Amino acid sequence: MKIAVIGPSNIERVAEAAGLSAALIRDKAAEAGRLLAAAGLELVVVPDQGVPVIAAQAYRNAGGKKISGLIPSSGCSAPGATSRVQRNSRLCDETHSDLSWLEQHARIVELADAMICVGLSCGTICEIAWTKWMKRIPVFVLKGLTSGIPPEIEAETDLRYVDSLDGVIAALERSR
Repeated sequence: MKIAVIGPSNIERVAEAAGLSAALIRDKAAEAGRLLAAAGLELVVVPDQGVPVIAAQAYRNAGGKKISGLIPSSGCSAPGATSRVQRNSRLCDETHSDLSWLEQHARIVELADAMICVGLSCGTICEIAWTKWMKRIPVFVLKGLTSGIPPEIEAETDLRYVDSLDGVIAALERSR
């Protein structure tokens, strides 16, 4: 089973804007990586920076079996993002570089069987929204790490709010 960990690449900026703890977001991203590795699940990320890279590093350090990385090679992105994903692709066992930054939102949904949302950003909202059109996979949202997801998005996606990552792992194991 492949699980995408999604969340802000610029943790400090979005945490400050939402009045949330950047340290808590970083801690939960690392915890997600470790728990997915321990459960024997595969990880899918766009290894730019922030949440996805923290999760990938923790997953790798915990002996995770496979990381699939989306490495966009064209289109508009944040300054430096293309060089960061190329550099951080070393964390990945398998890479997909035949896509643009715009296409990566749909592709992560296509590759994943579920998502864990560790904080929000514009890109994270796009990835969640694409679950409406690509395939309706569950998106586990950690309570306390977002200022809220608009009800319009909630109405058209399979969001599952959870108190802890342990609950996510248990739900994923039941669905295998």
